[in-house]
Amino acid sequence: MSTQVTLRRRLADGQRMAATFVKTAHHAMVEIAGIAGLDAVVLDMEHAPFSARDIDLALLAARAAGVSAVVRVPDSQPSTLLRVLDLGANGVLVPHVTSATQAARIVAATRYRDGVRGFSNSARAGRYGALGMDEHIQQGDAQAAVICQIEDAAAIEQLEAIAATDGVDALFVGRADLAVSYRVFDIDHPQVEAATQATLRAAQAAGKAAGIFVATPAQALPYLEQGFRFFVVGSDQAAVRAGWLATAQALHA
Repeated sequence: MSTQVTLRRRLADGQRMAATFVKTAHHAMVEIAGIAGLDAVVLDMEHAPFSARDIDLALLAARAAGVSAVVRVPDSQPSTLLRVLDLGANGVLVPHVTSATQAARIVAATRYRDGVRGFSNSARAGRYGALGMDEHIQQGDAQAAVICQIEDAAAIEQLEAIAATDGVDALFVGRADLAVSYRVFDIDHPQVEAATQATLRAAQAAGKAAGIFVATPAQALPYLEQGFRFFVVGSDQAAVRAGWLATAQALHA
């Protein structure tokens, strides 16, 4: 799909979006996702072996395939956020956000006006210098989506404040890490489900989007009915494994 309507705008409008984690550090996976019609890919720098060059090529592939690209960064350091935005990421998914103070720092690192993002229009985001300073600042501030991942017990106590932080576009539930944080080790545990619903309510109250990871489209349906709109469904690795497993089982049956 076209990225002319920005990911950030689509989140604000409450549009339903289907994404997946890309964990294979190769641009072809991003191209395939775009060709298949996914709305977005989430390049997983937190849990997969992406180098700066891998991210560069993957974001180039996203532009070529017309699919929005979010980078799940490994940390919230300004230098980390700056690098992926300069390379053309449409947004960042930041893990382990636990306070409004942290969320505000993250937003500031992604903004020129009212922020502290280091300026350069010489990278892909500035069309290699083709965009003037004013235009690049306007586009950068308007287009960089900030998605805070809620995956710690400490974050649940601060949900309303995190969601209300100006510049935060969405809250994204990480049920697996919540289960670990609560020491229940079950993503379907009532405590995890209560935290999931609390995150949804906080996002809705603040007029922000709510997102969640699910393994399959079928698992997304009840959350869609509840009001979640940004779905990261499985991963490239899971899709390949499932396809090859079906092939092996069919031919050996």
